Amino acid sequence: MGEIKRKSIHLSMIAIPVWLYFAPHSVANLGLIIATITTIVLEEHLMGSTYFMIAALISVLVFDTMIAISALSFLVLGDAIAAIIGKKFGRIRYWGKSVEGSAACFVCCFAIGVVLMGVQREVLMLVAAGSLAATLAEALPAPMDDNMRVPLISGLVMQLFSVLA
Repeated sequence: MGEIKRKSIHLSMIAIPVWLYFAPHSVANLGLIIATITTIVLEEHLMGSTYFMIAALISVLVFDTMIAISALSFLVLGDAIAAIIGKKFGRIRYWGKSVEGSAACFVCCFAIGVVLMGVQREVLMLVAAGSLAATLAEALPAPMDDNMRVPLISGLVMQLFSVLA
């Protein structure tokens, strides 16, 4: 139950990709710049929310809009489902994570990508690659905070796929 409460706060960050999806591009970017600066100024040290806001800003400035929205949604929803499923059903462990949680993360990210970007063959390849990248980035025992790592790595992979396809 504690994990669900903790992840519910994390889930509130879905407001950012939703805002980016519905708001006009220039308004969304300006709002994100203001929100990121405000977050950095108000927090006395870097927290998960600070990393998320910085990653969100980098994502919208570097990646195509739908790729940025997808990558940010992968973090918010994929990471949450990985933690909840991993804690409840996780039996096979690696890097402090569970195969079951990682599988749930991948399925969730893939479903998000399909909903946001469609089911054309090229898009499915891009979404699958981005989902796998998000899942691996979430699980990696790397020093970079996963709130930054997941959207930037999955967004980069999807952007490369879109350029190369």
